[in-house]
Amino acid sequence: MWIATREGQDWLDEDVLAAIDWLTSMVSAADWEARMGRVRAMFAPARDQWPSGARPPLYDPGDLIAWYVFQANAYASDRANLVEQEAYRIAPVFRRLGQLLPSLKLVIGVENRVRRMMIDNRTVPDDALYELLVAGAYASRGWSSVKFVPEDSTRRTPDLHVSHEGIEWAVECTRTGRSDYMAQERAAGDRLAQLALEETECRVTSISVEVIFEAELANLPERYLADRVATFLEGGTGEWRDESGYGWIKRADLRSLRAVLRHDDIMFGASRMIELLMGQYIHAVDYRMAGAWTPAPGRPFHATAVARASVVGWVSASEEAARRKATHFRALVADKSGQLNDRPGVLHVGYETTGGNAVEGLRHQFNLEQMETFEPRGSTLEWVYGNYMLPEHVTARMESAALTETTAIYPIKGHQNPQPLPNHMLFLDDEGTPGHHFPR
Repeated sequence: MWIATREGQDWLDEDVLAAIDWLTSMVSAADWEARMGRVRAMFAPARDQWPSGARPPLYDPGDLIAWYVFQANAYASDRANLVEQEAYRIAPVFRRLGQLLPSLKLVIGVENRVRRMMIDNRTVPDDALYELLVAGAYASRGWSSVKFVPEDSTRRTPDLHVSHEGIEWAVECTRTGRSDYMAQERAAGDRLAQLALEETECRVTSISVEVIFEAELANLPERYLADRVATFLEGGTGEWRDESGYGWIKRADLRSLRAVLRHDDIMFGASRMIELLMGQYIHAVDYRMAGAWTPAPGRPFHATAVARASVVGWVSASEEAARRKATHFRALVADKSGQLNDRPGVLHVGYETTGGNAVEGLRHQFNLEQMETFEPRGSTLEWVYGNYMLPEHVTARMESAALTETTAIYPIKGHQNPQPLPNHMLFLDDEGTPGHHFPR
């Protein structure tokens, strides 16, 4: 039931701003200003339609890196343009890049890699941002030479060569977490939740729904949740358990939310609003919200009053879904290990996981099983690091961005060399604590 502080709202995140300055310095000033102009021209009218329930695209995916910079700047200095559901996963990455700048500037070839991200590969910046985080981890941990390997159209090459005192490694980086299967599961969950929320809108009421799915979401009937919500609203039970999962439905209590809204404006659908409606916000859960609300003057994403609000929160606990994700992991390792062939090799696999489509503890166990029998034929791969990154929708009074991180270590059968980055983290300078830290 905390109220936002009335002082200190003009804070700046200097690390984020430093990262922005460095990245955008790779683009001509005139070109960058024109691209920012296009971002603002698309964003402003789309934002103004938000309170009506319309959801036009806020940005052009053809220049995704420009949108990332726009939201990073909104977080760091210009909160009027902040979109929490976007900025929460962007801000921690830019902050870390700003912290790593002294080390990153020593990496050979880094400017060419950044320039390519900012100009040629502007639609897919996530892979390059992950490569920068990994390069920064080596450069800040005592490796005297860290070099981006120029791409060669005639043969497969790793992303990095690192060396120190006669020890050399080839390093390949790849992002995952967006396989076709995972996208299918997320879309199915969204659809199930949306149809359930439409039942509440038709009846002009507020409810909360919590679901643990034990079946693959894409295999469930579209009205799996909607029919249960309809039954509840007609006087039926609010609890169920079947072969597909289990859950609870109850009438939403808006008193806490309205008490805070008397003092603060809250972004509709944000983690803080969900916390006030459901009693808690869990980062490992996917949420979807609908309702009727009054936008705050000059802040169309934020509610100053709420007439009704319903929310669905769900988690996928399907063992089959986790196994299929692990199979994707094995195929990914098999493919990327082909980049490593002239010196001992290590593969960094970056998972940016959001919400209840992750189940990382279960997936980690299946990944371990897959790696125990994996043989890197024709490759020098010796170690695989799984960098699991969970950006958090924060709800604490004096917190604005956070990220939970776990580094999983997968030794490859027959490896001969010790790890190049034991117990490392990408977002911390300190080493992590060895052990398994995945929620089960």
